[in-house]
Amino acid sequence: MKLSVLILIFLMIVILPVSAQYFDTPGLRQEFFVETGGYEFTVETTSNYDVEEVEFSVEEKKLTFYIKSGLQNNLGEMTIPVNLINGNFTFFLNDQEFFPVVKYGEEISFITVEFEGDGRHKLEIIGTTYLPEFSEIAPLVLATSLLGILLVTRKRFSNFAQLFFKQ
Repeated sequence: MKLSVLILIFLMIVILPVSAQYFDTPGLRQEFFVETGGYEFTVETTSNYDVEEVEFSVEEKKLTFYIKSGLQNNLGEMTIPVNLINGNFTFFLNDQEFFPVVKYGEEISFITVEFEGDGRHKLEIIGTTYLPEFSEIAPLVLATSLLGILLVTRKRFSNFAQLFFKQ
């Protein structure tokens, strides 16, 4: 009986500190909705810190995350739709250039950030493209092109028909 209690106490002393490190890893999942250009995009974060607010600037093609952390070692993952911002990203953490891990997919960019320091932080992500700025003009260009093709084809067909059916 005493041996069982000693083993249990030993395991609690060894296992609890080892498992406590998992509280520093990502776990708080948040969704933010960014409305721009007549569209709504979902930016998702999973982190061991709190993202209090996300702002988007169309002119700068920039997402800004306002972060509050109670931990020294911060780890977060975020997904950003490529139709919101895309391209070669530039990152700034508290106005200092920052180099997180970025993986690009067809529909999202997946970003992993690690940084130190508790308290408040500002993470800025600046993209090189903002696709909705072209979405309003795209149907106009498509319609104009289609109309031009129809007019050219119709004129050619009428000239072709006159050659063969003229009597």
